[in-house]
Amino acid sequence: MIDAIDHLGILVSDIEVALRFYTETLGLTATPIESRSQPPIRMAYVQAGAVRLELIEAKDPAQTMIRYLLRREPGVYHLGLRVADVDAAFARLQRQGVATIDGVREGDRMRVAFLHPDAAGGVLIELVTRKEHP
Repeated sequence: MIDAIDHLGILVSDIEVALRFYTETLGLTATPIESRSQPPIRMAYVQAGAVRLELIEAKDPAQTMIRYLLRREPGVYHLGLRVADVDAAFARLQRQGVATIDGVREGDRMRVAFLHPDAAGGVLIELVTRKEHP
């Protein structure tokens, strides 16, 4: 069911500072910073070869997900796993009784769904089907 590790999501307290470290110090290439409204985050990807990191800055404590994020220290937040069909994979896992969060979400470049950390020993898993290949 899993094709590859798509990315690691990293929670950062200041995305500009984090981007400078990953690009200037480590030499990774970065996408422009994007603002998302649901949930309210700012994010960017940094990449070197097949290694992709999703940097996530969350500041609005009004939403449950953001309150959860803000309680955590900056660091690895989730593991993104690439699947050919996120809808089919998500439905299959739900039928198997795997704890999930919400449903499949549509983004500009991908469709995603989250497995609850309780299902994976404390790790938040994001299933990802990209609309374009990396």
